[in-house]
Amino acid sequence: MNNKKIGIVVDSTFKLDKDFQEKEAIEVVYLDIIVDNQVFKDGEVSNETIYEAMSHNKKVTTTQPTPARFKDAFDKLLNEGYEHVICLTISASLSGTNNSANLAKSMLDDPNRVTVIDTRTAICGSEYIAESLVKLRSQETELNVILEKLEQKMAQGSVIFTVDDLGILVKSGRLSKLSGMIGNLLKIKPILRFDQGKLEVEHKVRSSDNVIKYLVQEVGKLQEKAKTIVKIAYTTTSDLGLQLEKEIKAKFEDVKVSFSGKISAVVAVHVGSAGLGIYLTNE
Repeated sequence: MNNKKIGIVVDSTFKLDKDFQEKEAIEVVYLDIIVDNQVFKDGEVSNETIYEAMSHNKKVTTTQPTPARFKDAFDKLLNEGYEHVICLTISASLSGTNNSANLAKSMLDDPNRVTVIDTRTAICGSEYIAESLVKLRSQETELNVILEKLEQKMAQGSVIFTVDDLGILVKSGRLSKLSGMIGNLLKIKPILRFDQGKLEVEHKVRSSDNVIKYLVQEVGKLQEKAKTIVKIAYTTTSDLGLQLEKEIKAKFEDVKVSFSGKISAVVAVHVGSAGLGIYLTNE
């Protein structure tokens, strides 16, 4: 199979670089954000605007794409001559987006021409998986080899992130009420790990400096095993991320660090403000 015969579809939470997306002809299926009954496409409103609305007690929710949106993306690529389409989605444990993609696949005349993959990750982790797929598409010719190697990539990495207020994660059902209550009462900064679709509180610290210290330690542990890749993302401000990037580069010469920038507004709704996250993996 010629690598140019494999089309790629992702959802908007991947927040891929626009130039990269267009260069690689990647189709993006958007999720929606609803602010007091007004519907916005993911990316049409900033994270800051969302948090401002939430601070004024406006109802802010998100919705997964309809199967029709995914089917339109699949049809577009198949009609353009791609022999097969690989669709990557945010972790199924976080969103029903993967289910919508699978429903769209079942609506096709030939569902076997589409492979829907639950990346089991989110934010900069999803971005890394999409970039990995693009590289594999250019390096390999067999679909089964591409899928096998992509699975290996997905099994290696995890997202580690911190937030100031656990309330939003508890409210969305993504974190237990007990963990959220303890964290907020003690005024600690919880550090959470999202690994293979499972979210857990991994560590607790009391300052931003200690957040940085812990994340650098985790990079060091992985760096001892193999060449390490770190992707950094944040919700609203980049200060803490830039500090982390600086410290990682100062301590480890062979760690590849890159800045993904702000996370998708849809994900930001469920994470809360003042969030910082990294995707940590071995190459």
